[in-house]
Amino acid sequence: MGRRTKRILVGVAAALLVALTLVGVFWLTAWWALKPSPAWRPPLAAGLPSEFREADRVFSDRVLGTFPVGSPEAVLARVLEAQGFERRDHEGRRRSNFVQQSFPCQLAWNVEWDADSDVRIAHIEAHYHGVCL
Repeated sequence: MGRRTKRILVGVAAALLVALTLVGVFWLTAWWALKPSPAWRPPLAAGLPSEFREADRVFSDRVLGTFPVGSPEAVLARVLEAQGFERRDHEGRRRSNFVQQSFPCQLAWNVEWDADSDVRIAHIEAHYHGVCL
């Protein structure tokens, strides 16, 4: 093998190494940016089962057990806000939600309620769901 051939092979190997390094850095950066982090989840949403249907039931039971009908609405609103839920009332219905993008899924925890004239919870629902690629 001649000098010229060795130089070409070294150049091709170096170019391949650079390309693989760039792909690896891109992949690691994307993985790190999109990875789910349980620390980002509010305490009401922490530790749920991995299966959506069961997690929805557990989340609903947790919220309804913590804020039963008759509880002060102000306490519910204050706790949800403190845990990172965003309040978005819609058509007279009170709503708060927490959304987490965790590739390949978008996860959402929603709480909807109505209050009576004494500003106490009259009706409450909580749901957890996700949309995955």
